[in-house]
Parts: sequence; structure tokens; C-alpha cells
Amino acid sequence: MSKDILPIPSIPDGLREASQRGTLIPFVGAGASVLAGCPRWSQLADGALAQFVGLGKISHAEIDQINHLHPRVKLSIAKGLEVEHKSPIDFRALIHPLGRNSDQKGRELYGSLSKLGKTFVTTNYDEWLDEEIDSSDLRMDADVDPTVAPEPRLRNIYHRVSDLTAANLNQPNTVIHLHGSVLDPEHMVLTTQDYVRHYANDRMSGDVGQENRVLTFLEYLFRQKTVLFVGYGLEELEILEYVILKARHNHTSNQLEARHYLLQGFFSHQKSLMHSLKQYYLHECGIQLIPFLRDQRDWNQLFDVLKEFARLAPASEPMYLQEFKDMKEMLNG
Repeated sequence: MSKDILPIPSIPDGLREASQRGTLIPFVGAGASVLAGCPRWSQLADGALAQFVGLGKISHAEIDQINHLHPRVKLSIAKGLEVEHKSPIDFRALIHPLGRNSDQKGRELYGSLSKLGKTFVTTNYDEWLDEEIDSSDLRMDADVDPTVAPEPRLRNIYHRVSDLTAANLNQPNTVIHLHGSVLDPEHMVLTTQDYVRHYANDRMSGDVGQENRVLTFLEYLFRQKTVLFVGYGLEELEILEYVILKARHNHTSNQLEARHYLLQGFFSHQKSLMHSLKQYYLHECGIQLIPFLRDQRDWNQLFDVLKEFARLAPASEPMYLQEFKDMKEMLNG
């Protein structure tokens, strides 16, 4: 098998088949939103603190002292200031600085995703996936008149822990915000304590009332659907770590078979790294790495990859047999 990294990789047969069956779930991370004009994790944390500088609640000298801290720690400090001063952080202004879903590049990227999937799961707080975007006439190098753009169609939006159910996942035209949404800033998973609580595994206690809905939902997702991870860097492993644990627990044969996929960009000089990660994800997670070349366009190459994938493997409605299988699984679960 060639180790060459292509600008636009071929679509794995399993991914194409899942798309045709209507069981492909794009799982969208921060990398996609950053390309669409949303802030990076560090920028979000710094922006939240800057709001309190503007209000005179914290000084530039104090900001300088905590500048080296991890973004999650900074967000914990910002949330503490929010409670102390009773001044809510305007997360929507930070996450959508130019307005909701107005970035032209973002409309192209999420337009391609809208063709590739019917139902989405995301760890992002932004609203890019909350509506179906028609990208058929959108090009990054063309002037687009927003007054004549197609009317967006809102998806079913779920962002509370209580919303994490198999029934909601099986609804078409749906987005599930795994870490909350700017629609409800109070319940966004931001701080270290939030993450610990969100992914705590209390099922060993035997108390059904202590069952973690998040883990139950993810277990169902990875068992019943085919997941395509988009916009996740090597440093964002919270979800993949969970997949690794489930893969180790459920792996019963020596035959390696990828059930899920991860789009990841590499430079041409990173062939050895790409090959090693490909083996790692396959052996440890049951995930097939789909590498694409970043040499010419860097992360913007993802636009071309998603556009081609959406053209060759557009999402279909779930087939009758798959719907029957999903219903039986929910009843037996």
C-alpha cells in the first residue's frame, strides 16, 4: 500500500456504504469551526477574561500573571469572575464575532458537511451546524449576496445532557451538541470540573440512577453508527480516548476492521508520522485514518476534501431495514 499523502484521498468503501445507508454521523470538532471564523480554544479563554478587563473587574497586570495557564484553567477563572460579579460572559459575541453563520468560508465548509450527513454530533458550542446550509451556489472566490441566499432550514437542536438519547440521534436533520451550546451558556462544558463531571463513569456502582447519560449515548453511537471525525487535531483526544477504551473492551477477534474514520491533514514530510498514527488508530480504536495533504493550502485543503466527499457520497435517508434495526435496538436497550 502506498504511503503517499494525497490532496484529496479516496473514500473508504465502508464510509461510502454508511452514507448510502443513512448511518454516517459526522462528528465535528473545533478545527472546522476555526476555519469558519470561530476562535481557537485559547482565543475563547482570553476573550472571556478580556470582557472582565473591559468592565474593570480585573487588571491587565493580573491577566499577565495567568497568561501562561491552560485555556481550560483560564475559563475556570472567567467563570468564577462571572459568578462573583454577576456579569454573564457574552459567549455568542466571542464565538460568532461577525454574527451567526455569516462567514463565507464557513458557509462553504458547513454546506459540504450538510450534504455529507443528515445527523451530526459536535463538541463545538457554535451554531454552524444548527441549520442546513445549501452550498450548491457558494464559492469562496465569488461575491455572495446574502439577500438572495437560500433560506436556511433549522435542524433539531439538542444540547442538554438529558437530550443525549438514541431516539434523538435517530432523528433526521438533527445536531447534538455534546458539550452544550451558546444557546444555553450556563450548561456549556468549559472548565476542568465540567469535563470531569461530564465524562465521569459511575456505572460500576450498580446504581442505575448514577448512570452517566453521556457515556451511554456515546456507547450507542459508536456501536450502531459509522462516525466520521472532522476537525479534530492530535491534541483533542477526549472523545477518541473514550473510543479507545470501548474498542479495547469490545474487541474479541484478531481481525482489525475499521468502523469509524478520522480525517486528518499532514505535510508531505510527515509520511512516517502519518503511517504510525494510521496503525495506532486502527489497532487501538478501530478507526481508519484518512490523511490529506496540507502542503499547498494547509488546513484550507479540508474544504476541497469535504466538497469531493459530499459529491461522491451524499447522505441518504436511513434505509427501512436500518430504521427497523435502530428501533429494535432502542426497545431492547
